[in-house]
Amino acid sequence: MTNPAHANGRIPFDYHVHSNLSCDSKATMAEMSRAALEKGIREIAFTEHFDPKPEDICAGFYDPARYFESLEAARREFALLGLTIRAGVEVGEYHRYRDVIQPVIDAWPYDLVLGSLHWSGEDNIFDVAFYRAHAAEEIMPRYFAEMIEMVRDGGFDVLAHADVVKRAAFSVYGRFDDCDWEDAIRPVWQACIETGIGIEINTSGLRLSVAEAHPGLDALRWYREMGGELLTIGSDSHRPDQVGSGLAAGLDMARQAGFTRVCTFERRQVAGWVEI
Repeated sequence: MTNPAHANGRIPFDYHVHSNLSCDSKATMAEMSRAALEKGIREIAFTEHFDPKPEDICAGFYDPARYFESLEAARREFALLGLTIRAGVEVGEYHRYRDVIQPVIDAWPYDLVLGSLHWSGEDNIFDVAFYRAHAAEEIMPRYFAEMIEMVRDGGFDVLAHADVVKRAAFSVYGRFDDCDWEDAIRPVWQACIETGIGIEINTSGLRLSVAEAHPGLDALRWYREMGGELLTIGSDSHRPDQVGSGLAAGLDMARQAGFTRVCTFERRQVAGWVEI
């Protein structure tokens, strides 16, 4: 752990929050917003799932008109209480479904677009059967190779939970060490740096059996050492009690990796920097 004197004690924002506008959450935007305020968080982004792949559990669920109607209602309710709410979306497999995704992104005033890779080819990375059927040496290089393809194809602002593959893999392989896959992960960071796409520290893994954030500390250090600067943090929360979960630890990890600040977004641009 770093010296607490190096921290300012604040969680500046939570840029990965889901509500019942995502298929896998039952919480309202109001409930999630109240939870943020109760935890002293003054800025959040609702990044609902937009997953066009027909086999995905969220396929066909995302409705941008309904999303923005709900978002504006939440903004009216919580602005006077001091909460800034950013318009976000978490898009799955952008590189495969650009013809479906791009018209939506162009038509609505998003502040932040996350890019996620939830499928490796036709395999769902959250399905433990995928890992039981294949060795890690086969799965990991293939997954990160497609992530490089997705990043270079672009269209989004921040790469979400870069090593999320370890969530389900851990239950089968029993361990995940970024250092084992350094040759696969570093090219992902290089693609992000060259295309101007940021990355996030996603703390959802801290709530799971893998007990690690996404990415891990070693991989985050590589990103910083390679010149990566654009960094956000998010809890990937789907319930009020998860809002802000693990973000203090995530900020500590950022400092250990050499970061002194994280960036905010507005209208798809870096709007500012927050010292951590």
